[in-house]
Formats: sequence, structure tokens, C-alpha cells
Amino acid sequence: MEVLIVKRIMITITSELLGDVDSAAQRLKQNRSQLIRRAVTDFLQQLKQKEFEALMAEGYKEISREDSSIVAESRPLQAAAAEGIWEWNDE
Repeated sequence: MEVLIVKRIMITITSELLGDVDSAAQRLKQNRSQLIRRAVTDFLQQLKQKEFEALMAEGYKEISREDSSIVAESRPLQAAAAEGIWEWNDE
């Protein structure tokens, strides 16, 4: 069985934000701590997802650059084939 260690922290927020937190917690039938833990957890998951998507986008860009290089390298072969150096024999 996993034992969770809970730490108590102190944060500073505006009165308006605290009111919004309390209102949301009440609507969700949670206490402040539960709501804030949930909000922080969701935020961190979204942050990880955005960072992952940025890494994937960079990977796709790199693959695109590599693909362009391969295409450029194959152009002489395509040109040679188009000039009839390679003849197709249907017999």
C-alpha cells in the first residue's frame, strides 16, 4: 500500500480569487485544498502536454528537413531515369 505524504503550504491570493475558489469548491462539493490540488494537477498535466507537443513539432520539422534532403539527393537519379538512361522493357 502506497503512503501519500501530504505537505501543508501557504499561498497568497487575492480576496476575489479566494472567493472564486470557495464558490467553485462549493459547486463541486470539495474543500479548498481538494480544488487547488485538482487545479494544480490539471495545470501541470496541460503544461507537460504542451511541452510534449512542442517536442513533437520540432521532431516533425527535423523529419521534414531530412525528407527534403533525401528528395534533393534523389533528383539526379530521377533525371537520369527521365532521360531514358534506364529503359523499361515490356517484353
